[in-house]
Amino acid sequence: MARIQEIVFLVFGQMAVGGVFLLSLRSLETVGIGFYRTNGIVFFLTLLLGVALFPIEWSEWPLLFLQFDLISAIFIFFAAFALVLFVYNLRLWFKHPHHSRLLLITATILGTAAVLGSAIYYLPSLSGTARMISLSLYFLVSGLLLGAGVLAMLLGHSYLTRPGLSIIPLKNLVNIFMYLVFVESGIAIISLAVLSPTERLVDALLLNNFEGLYLWIRILIGIVGPVILAPMIVLTVKDRATMSATGLLYVAMMMVIIGEICSRFFLLVDATFL
Repeated sequence: MARIQEIVFLVFGQMAVGGVFLLSLRSLETVGIGFYRTNGIVFFLTLLLGVALFPIEWSEWPLLFLQFDLISAIFIFFAAFALVLFVYNLRLWFKHPHHSRLLLITATILGTAAVLGSAIYYLPSLSGTARMISLSLYFLVSGLLLGAGVLAMLLGHSYLTRPGLSIIPLKNLVNIFMYLVFVESGIAIISLAVLSPTERLVDALLLNNFEGLYLWIRILIGIVGPVILAPMIVLTVKDRATMSATGLLYVAMMMVIIGEICSRFFLLVDATFL
């Protein structure tokens, strides 16, 4: 049960950081304040769920503010991120979104610090610099990918009630989503091929151990599936078939989330391969 909680904490926390950063894109300002209010609440609730499953007992949370170790720093940065995001959501009811961009940037900086801290925390001490850089970059790109998928899905729904809405914001988001799918897949494959040439990984690829099932789910559903679907989504949006594109985004996002869950499972079981 504890492992499941940590997986949700990692995936949802990173999703909130990536989504908040992308919400600051100027190209989204034409969509309307309702879009910002919806996504602001969505990412705030996502973050709360992630923090609620922080790998420390709730009764010990107050003590984290009095300690000076890495796990305390991660919690404090996520808590500060949540506080700034809460203030941002309040301001949306009184100010136009572009007046609160500084809050989004501040929240992103705090969230990024928490994500980088978690990358260091979950790696064994003897992992080496290359592995630490690889995991840190992977966490950041993964958060952006998850955030881009959520934003694109919710934006796609806007076209059902506002067919005259400019297609440019959705085009930009699905392009970002596609590029991030390729980048994240590249990082994952390079990490497996270059940084994880262990006997356990080989056995997993040959389905000789329990991790093999999760590894192939990660590869086929979490990497290959989104790589195939992402260009299809871009072409569908180009043809202004927004309803079809939104449906494809749902499928692609489910694949991405499944892949990220399997990836975090590997991190908690054996950090030598993701």
